[in-house]
Amino acid sequence: MKWGNLPILKKLNIYQVLKFVCAAVVIITSLWSLAYPGDHILFKFSQFFLGLMFLFSGFSELKANRKTYAIISFSVSLFSILVFITTLLSRKG
Repeated sequence: MKWGNLPILKKLNIYQVLKFVCAAVVIITSLWSLAYPGDHILFKFSQFFLGLMFLFSGFSELKANRKTYAIISFSVSLFSILVFITTLLSRKG
């Protein structure tokens, strides 16, 4: 059986696949940061991939013609990515 012939892959669009990949990265970086609490860079990248996950979720909702959920997802994504950029550029004094 080839991977391209799986029925679950035929139902998913590219935005849903990217959303699941970002969700996996968020879970892995969150678990890693729980194991090593002194490493603060993982929190930042977890925040970034969380923003990407909401961005892809917004595209998926927009494609499904659910505009209210798409606007909410885009808003959360924008906020999350702005928080990532702000914490990335902030200095530790």
